[in-house]
Amino acid sequence: MIALPWRKWLRLTIIYALCGVVLFWALAPIYWVIVSSVSTRAELYSAPYKVWFPSAPTLQNYVDLFTTGPRYRDGGFLPTADLMGAGMRNSLIYSLATAAAVTIMSTLSGYVFARMRFRLKGMIFFLFLLMMPLPIWVSLIALYFIMSQVGLVDNLLGLILITTTLLLPLNIWLMTTYIRDLPQDLEDAAFVDGCGRWQLMASVIIPLARPGMTAVFLVALLSAWNSFLVPLIFSTTARSQPVTVVLSFFIGQYEVAWEAMSAAAVMTMLPPMLLALFFQRYLVRGLTVGAVAGT
Repeated sequence: MIALPWRKWLRLTIIYALCGVVLFWALAPIYWVIVSSVSTRAELYSAPYKVWFPSAPTLQNYVDLFTTGPRYRDGGFLPTADLMGAGMRNSLIYSLATAAAVTIMSTLSGYVFARMRFRLKGMIFFLFLLMMPLPIWVSLIALYFIMSQVGLVDNLLGLILITTTLLLPLNIWLMTTYIRDLPQDLEDAAFVDGCGRWQLMASVIIPLARPGMTAVFLVALLSAWNSFLVPLIFSTTARSQPVTVVLSFFIGQYEVAWEAMSAAAVMTMLPPMLLALFFQRYLVRGLTVGAVAGT
């Protein structure tokens, strides 16, 4: 066994200690939510607090969440099963539609900016990039006025349009840099064989850009699923409220249903966590290649 000098041991100890602190900081809230979801309300409200390890774990909170549990907001009570079911359905439709729209539009726009030549291309692309650091709250009043005028408040289509617009600049930049790095010779050969633009997209560009498109789809899907501010403002009923907004309904006028909220939070976290777990290879590969292409 090779003995390491004390300075290297000290450096490794500091690095591992800092990694442990960061890991605890990231995982402790998740652990608390999971533990709270299987704890009783009596334990959660006990003083002093001692629920890091529940004495009698129970799944009743999950049963209540999807059967007869109450809705907490301003003293109103509705079946949580209907509330959670509507929220999960709205989140699924909202996230998938937004991710599909962002992927298609960013791929087509990325090809235009990467391969085609036209006047003011650089300026238009620069204007798209200027939208990336723009915070959403700057345009909330104008957006709400426009959406209310066209009848898209409390409508899933309105949420999809707003979120797609917010996510497009970053993903257009990503797909532009990705397609720009693809070999030009394949496209030239396809043109020589008589391919048109749409045939070229279907037979050459899309197969080669699939890793980047997969990354864009996953990032857009996770961003839409985790979105809270836009749905909170532009959705007012269970008709369009996603599950992230539904989570806030467990905060009542006189109490907070921590156990029910925690169970709902766990159900909300599961889809994006599983998605990132099973598709991390495509996500990292697509983002990495796109980043390298843009340097």
